Amino acid sequence: MPDIQPSLAEIEKRIAAIRENLTELEEQAVANSGAAVEELNARRIADHEAQLELLTRQRDELLERRLAAAKRHETRIKPQMEVIGADGVHIGTVDRVEGGRIRLSRADSGEGRHKGHRHFIDLGLVADIEGQKVRLSANAAVAVKLEEERSGKAT
Repeated sequence: MPDIQPSLAEIEKRIAAIRENLTELEEQAVANSGAAVEELNARRIADHEAQLELLTRQRDELLERRLAAAKRHETRIKPQMEVIGADGVHIGTVDRVEGGRIRLSRADSGEGRHKGHRHFIDLGLVADIEGQKVRLSANAAVAVKLEEERSGKAT
């Protein structure tokens, strides 16, 4: 069975939970005394710190891989290329690459409050470049939720 790597968001959630648990364990250690309790708390804290270190290393490695992939793809992405999700569904058309993000053309800005202004997609979402198409690692329905405004905020 293949080893499935957690997503960056999942790693961040796990890190936050472990940090919260560590805080609670440290508070319990201060409140309780006795050799057996102190030894148990010390082991639990050490286990959580080891998990935290592992998750932090996984997060950093994932971010490094994304950055390296983004740099590889940045020079290959050209204006007017089609951006598609992992499922092949059209998301937009490249206007240009700026600041580590793909700027989509206004024609693909969507409807309602999104109509008429630009959206951006982080280069870390690019899985591959296939001819004149930029394929993302997320399906179109998910990728459009990850689009950003000019400011970098989610849409």
